[in-house]
Amino acid sequence: MSNSEVMGIVVRVMPSGDELEVELPIYSTGKEIKEELLAAEVAPRVDPEGNPYVYDLIFKRKNVSIGDSKTLFDLQIQEGDTLYLAPRLVPGGK
Repeated sequence: MSNSEVMGIVVRVMPSGDELEVELPIYSTGKEIKEELLAAEVAPRVDPEGNPYVYDLIFKRKNVSIGDSKTLFDLQIQEGDTLYLAPRLVPGGK
């Protein structure tokens, strides 16, 4: 049953709309997925002024945010589902 421990999903990076097909363990947390995507440099960590971006990971089919501690399994994400990696708007910028 090891094949069911990893699933292929689509990640759409916003605002560019670029899509990536990735394979992730079903027990990956939102925080782990975001860190893995940022480590792979699919999205910038900082804005042009050097301020850090904060990203949300959103499960498209249910339109819910994947919290840092929730896993793909917890949210019943399935093979082929789409997640959005979207920068969070933070008030109070320069």
